[in-house]
Parts: sequence; structure tokens; C-alpha cells
Amino acid sequence: MNLLLSTIISILTFGAVADNAKTNNAQAINKAIEAAAEKGGGKVVVPAGTFVTGTIYLKSNVMLVLEQGAVLKGSPRLEDYQSLKTTLDLSKYESGEGTVNYNSATDPEWSRSLIFAIGVHNAGICGEGTIDGDNVRNPKGEEHMRGPHTVLLAGCKDMSFCDFTVNHSANYAFLAYQIESTRYERIKINGGWDGIHVRGAKRLHISNCNIHSGDDALAGGYWEKAQITNCTLNSSCNGIRMIMPSTNVHVSHCRFEGPGVYPHITSGRTATESAINIQPGGWGKAPGRLDGIYIKHCIINNVLTPISVTLSEDNTAGTIVIDDVKATNVNHMALSVKSWGSAPTDLVCMRNVHMEFVGKDDPTLPSWFDGKDFSEWPVFPCWGMYFRNIGQVKLKNVTLQLKGKDYRTPIIYDNVHKKPSTSACNIITKTAK
Repeated sequence: MNLLLSTIISILTFGAVADNAKTNNAQAINKAIEAAAEKGGGKVVVPAGTFVTGTIYLKSNVMLVLEQGAVLKGSPRLEDYQSLKTTLDLSKYESGEGTVNYNSATDPEWSRSLIFAIGVHNAGICGEGTIDGDNVRNPKGEEHMRGPHTVLLAGCKDMSFCDFTVNHSANYAFLAYQIESTRYERIKINGGWDGIHVRGAKRLHISNCNIHSGDDALAGGYWEKAQITNCTLNSSCNGIRMIMPSTNVHVSHCRFEGPGVYPHITSGRTATESAINIQPGGWGKAPGRLDGIYIKHCIINNVLTPISVTLSEDNTAGTIVIDDVKATNVNHMALSVKSWGSAPTDLVCMRNVHMEFVGKDDPTLPSWFDGKDFSEWPVFPCWGMYFRNIGQVKLKNVTLQLKGKDYRTPIIYDNVHKKPSTSACNIITKTAK
């Protein structure tokens, strides 16, 4: 879409009023979007001011532009939010069945949203304004409290979201199902649950985003060709959490910083669990192969564990590469790549990795693991790196540094067919004074 030649429509033309609570502007905004779509596409402009609204529907070839000082604010009335309506079969993306975290695209409570794009192409939201989800609660929602998502996409292609801020999401700031060629760029997210959560994507691009979320900053899975670059991710759960397998995923030049600025709304915790947590099948069946995962040029600080990969029996993994990563103040758990059953990973390659761990000064800890099942482990029987059920582990210029005392071994290889020798791979383990 050539925005320079397109129609420009202000929402004021259709009667939108910036009175900061008295008027639901959904009808006026939707009319403006429909008018632009009928003209073949264009820009729909939200000027400076606070415009309260219920559900808005994006249309193909229309860009919603939030000017500086503009605020789209979610209505405080739950009944002003619509549920997802689509003929797409999204059942493979369900998760959490049998728990309070069960969610399905067919659930009218789970799928409520402030902004929808359904089967839309060549559209999006841009500008220097703000979308305020306004923390609407829903006693029938997930965990008996989560309200509408802020932006929900389903079956969309060639979408762009850039430069604006999302505050106070009542559930996820962005939820997307089965999208193609979609970009999230220079987005700021403050609070809420997950920041950007995508279930099913081809050619996903997330760059230069600054996310401070109460739950996972980035999450989802079934990604094909995903680029996550130059992002700052702060979370009271996980920086990146992949609950479904993905292929050809590149995470580069990102910073993961704990603890979370915004507490996890359900539990109140602020500790950042994993910088990157890859656990296909962790929230329900998610069969498929994980392959081509590249984590490069990243900085991690103050997390419980830097990187955790856990396969279910429905998954196998190909290649995982961790290159030029520095992690400091890791204060609970070793880096790990494993499956607890028999699911294999072909290759883990780590090079130019420096990790600093806080020790557990407990001389009885090593013997505690004797005879204990994996399900009982509060931590690993090593403090630095744990590998299980892997074809080959390659290490080059990997440094493990321990702060304080720990009586466990630094590294464990369990059912690793080809493992590196310490001297050949230049592994340096030292205790900081």
C-alpha cells in the first residue's frame, strides 16, 4: 500500500469524541476504517486526545495511525468487547487443557479483544500514540480474572505494527493466530500478561521492541522463519517462551533483564524465570520438530536460568546454536537442553558463551539427588550446564564462573553420544572470590 497516495480519514469526521470516558467511540472509529477500506485503502488517523472505545475491526489496506498524544482507551465495560469469529480451524493452538490456564480460540471469553484483524492483509497500526487496555477484568476469563486482549490477529498476512505504546493490557497485548509476513517494530509494552504471543506464523519479524510484561514478554510457537532482533525484554515470567515447536528461529542482539518491573498479576512474583524457555508440549500437546534455533549476541542478567530447552515425547529437535551470549547473576538453575523421556536433540553448539552463576552453599546438596526422580528435582545436580538425550554437544570458548560456594559438579552429560573434552573445547571453570 502506498500511503503517500492513499486516502486519509480522521476519526473525528465520523463523530469520535475525546472526552476520556463518557463516549464509546467504537462505532465512529469502525465507520472511519470501513470508509477507508471502501475507497481501496488508506490511513485512518486518531488525533491527540483520549478516545474511549469498545471493539475495533481493522480492514485490509487500511493503516490505523495513532498521532502523538493520541490514546485509544479500552472501555471499562466488558460487554463492549466482542469475541473472535472465524472459520479458521485453530484447534492445534489450544493450551492448558484441564487447568485454570486453558484457552481456546473458540472460547468467547478467552477470545475477546479491543482490536481485531481477521483475515486481513496489508494493514496494521502505527504512530507515536498509545493504546490503553485499561485492565478490564473478566471473572469468566482465564484464571477467573483475565479480560480482553488488546490486539488479536487471525489468518492475516502482510501486517505491520510499529512505533506505538501499549499499556495496561487486560490479557495479552498482542495475540496472533496463523499469520504470515507480520512485523512488530519499535513497540513499547508496559504491564499486562504476555507482550507479543503468536501461535502459528510464517516470516515473523519482531525488532527494536521494549517489553516490560507481567507474564512472558514474547511467547507462542509453530513459527517458521522468525527473526527477533534488538529487543529489550523484561518479564516476571520468561523473556521468550516457546510452548510449541518452531523452525528457523533467530534471536539476536537482545537484552534480557530481570527482575520484572511489573509483577505477575496472578501470583505477585517479579523474578524472571528463564531468559529463553523452549518447552514444546509444556502447555498441552504440540507435536512436531524443533530445529534451527539460533541465539546470538545476547546479554542476560538477573534471571533464574539463562536458557532452558525441554522436549516432550511428541517432539524431536535438530540443531540449537548459542553464540556470543553473556549471562550474569544467574541465581537458581543451570543452562539446560534435555528431555525427561527419550525424545532426542541432534546437536547443541555453544561458542563464545560466558555465564556467571550464584552458588548454593549446601554441602549436602549433591547427595540429595541420590535415588530421586527427575520430577522431584528443585534444581539440577550441577550448577552450570545440564545436557540429556543429545546426539552431540559442541563447546568452544565457554566460560562458567561461580560466585560463592557450590558443592555440585559444574556440568553433567546424561546420554550424550558425543560430548566435548574439557581441554579440547576450552571450558574454563573458575570460582570468583
